Amino acid sequence: MSNLSPEHSFQPLSVGNVVSAGVRLYRSNLKRYLILVLRSYLWSLIPIYGWAKSIEISGRISRLAYQELIDQPETIMEAFQKTDRQIWNFLVAGLLMGLINFGLIIGFFIGYLVFSLLTFGVLTLFRAGNAPTTVNVVASILVALAFLVFLLVAFLIWLRVFSRLFIYEVPLAIEENLDGAGTIGRSWTLTKGSVGRVQLIVLVASLITWTILSPASFFLFAFIGAGVSTTNNSDAASVLFLLLFYGTILLGSALVIPFWQAIKAVVYYDLRSRREGLGLELRDRG
Repeated sequence: MSNLSPEHSFQPLSVGNVVSAGVRLYRSNLKRYLILVLRSYLWSLIPIYGWAKSIEISGRISRLAYQELIDQPETIMEAFQKTDRQIWNFLVAGLLMGLINFGLIIGFFIGYLVFSLLTFGVLTLFRAGNAPTTVNVVASILVALAFLVFLLVAFLIWLRVFSRLFIYEVPLAIEENLDGAGTIGRSWTLTKGSVGRVQLIVLVASLITWTILSPASFFLFAFIGAGVSTTNNSDAASVLFLLLFYGTILLGSALVIPFWQAIKAVVYYDLRSRREGLGLELRDRG
């Protein structure tokens, strides 16, 4: 359980309360969340349907966490009966998210090309005009600063879109009458006006994630060092190193995914309580 008292149900939460609730949900349900994550790993090996199941399982973890927040806990099977019917919508939502990210990458790449052409043209003009060395140095410094600004703007654009779509799979796992496109729109609507809060929550959660991953990171670097020292050794040692390397990555991911899905559930809970108030309780129980 999240240990959120009933009298505080459906009240807006502070950033600290959101993260604390996510941590409590993660700690008290880690065993069954890990079981689900391991299942999602196995499903992800199967194309199309397996990918859909993997996304559905992630949404199911958030549903389980959310149901505890509203004091209506469900078993894994009960949650499965609600989310499995949306399995193809989860796949559609995942594909749309992939397209959105791909579109951002293409947009940033085009912007980089335009920026590169403009700066190349400016520097070429300075050099062709036999400008003093000092002027060329200043121009180069300004170009470097402009590039840093470009990177900053690109990052801020990505961060804003990421924040608006942070909980994209959660509404689909919880609400009725949503499809793959509708759940993305729902996330965009719920996060309107709360981008700063979501970003702060993500920042704090990221710091906690690093704490969770620290032991795994230590072993990962140890494995890398061992791999370097065994480069010229037997093939068996190389295979063992690769197994340990990827095993450490999978273990770290398995520990982190449930935490983030729990955080998403609490963020969804908080955003709905802020935007929809007590009507949230009536709709969920109706």
